Amino acid sequence: MSLRKNRTIRLSFSLRLAILYTSALCLSLAAVLSVTYQMIRHVAKSRDQDVIQAQTVQYKSIFEQGGVAAVSQYFNQLIGTSSEKTFVRIIGENDQVYFVTLSHPFWNLLDQKTNLWSRLSYGAARWDELFRDTSGDSWMVGTTPLGSGLYLQVGRSNTESRLVLTHFRKTVLKIILPAIALSLLVGWLMTRSAVAPLRALIDTLRNILTTGDLQQRVPARAQQGELGELSTMFNRMLDENEQLIRDSRETLDNVAHDLRTPMTHLRNSAEQALLESDPTRDVLQNALADCVEESEQILQMLNLIMDLAEAGAGHMNLTLESVSLRELADEVIELYTLVAEDQGIALKNEVLTDLTVNADRLRLRQCLANLVDNALKYSPKNTTVTISGTVEEDGVKLSVSDQGIGITAEELPRIWDRLYRGEQSRSTSGLGLGLSYAQAIIAAHGGTVDVQTQLNQGSTFTFFLPSIGN
Repeated sequence: MSLRKNRTIRLSFSLRLAILYTSALCLSLAAVLSVTYQMIRHVAKSRDQDVIQAQTVQYKSIFEQGGVAAVSQYFNQLIGTSSEKTFVRIIGENDQVYFVTLSHPFWNLLDQKTNLWSRLSYGAARWDELFRDTSGDSWMVGTTPLGSGLYLQVGRSNTESRLVLTHFRKTVLKIILPAIALSLLVGWLMTRSAVAPLRALIDTLRNILTTGDLQQRVPARAQQGELGELSTMFNRMLDENEQLIRDSRETLDNVAHDLRTPMTHLRNSAEQALLESDPTRDVLQNALADCVEESEQILQMLNLIMDLAEAGAGHMNLTLESVSLRELADEVIELYTLVAEDQGIALKNEVLTDLTVNADRLRLRQCLANLVDNALKYSPKNTTVTISGTVEEDGVKLSVSDQGIGITAEELPRIWDRLYRGEQSRSTSGLGLGLSYAQAIIAAHGGTVDVQTQLNQGSTFTFFLPSIGN
């Protein structure tokens, strides 16, 4: 029922668009035809008036030369040589007729329609159009003053002009009605074709909501323009959402796995202290110390995950300042000197003097410390971990090189993933967040991170940062 209802809504939407387009077409067509009709009507009316005006001038000239008798004589000569229906009348005060060519019903119609003496004051001229419903005839009558209270009236049949206009109206109706139907059909078909990507988008959304299958995509079509771009962008959004959900699930699995160990240790320490029948002060202190240590590890992991989420959303807060990379490397080396000595590993600082960058000092030190910490974890004794820095064309590069176990080709693409730990790193302590956190810090500074590695020969992690002023 819902599917039928939705299909009805889609069809009505297409039909509404088609009706809208057809209405616009009809209004435009009606405006063009109306203007054309008025122009034809004006031309026909002007033509009839011009003919009558010419005859009026001629009759008036004859009247001025010979009076009513001359007009009568001229008309009788003209009537035998012309097939046009022309009627002439000379009328005076109180509708007294001095001359009439022929008794015709339209004179009565004219007298009934107008009051000549009330309308023709001060010797003005006028035009009258008369219709006779019984026969369908029509005439145009022009009235012109002759002087001395007399008026010349010339009438001419304009039935032919009216027939042309009538034929034009009938032809327009014969054309416009099929044109409207055809326009509505074509508009509806074109609209359905145009909104096909929207229907495909709706169907895909409905299927995803119904089945929960996030792998469904809008079918690819050879659709150009905004609707085609909408389908493409929607598919890209689904791809990104699916990847985010997959990463979130993987992250939750890794978090659950990595939290299990410290949580178990924390619980075991507390249980051992509780199981002691008469625990001493040292036993309780050791249990609390273990709990604090495991809690610190859990808190560190959660803080790193929150920082990574903040960086992924583009909201990592940075306090930018001019940082000397040589001094920063010295601070990190000093921090890890004891650890390096215990492992028999040498730390070297080969960063150029006066090499500076505009960055957040604290976060950049965390990034460098994570790289050095990783290098120390996976380097054997009697090797060297080197921090080096160079100037590039539009920034600086800082590298941490070791002579350790390296990274396998299978693991290399995943080392930047959150909570990912390779097979060789499972035996060492860590959260699996150091590299992803370092990458997030560098990305927040507008830089990039890269790694070059060879198995059992060592790795070099390098990050690039824009220099001051870039």
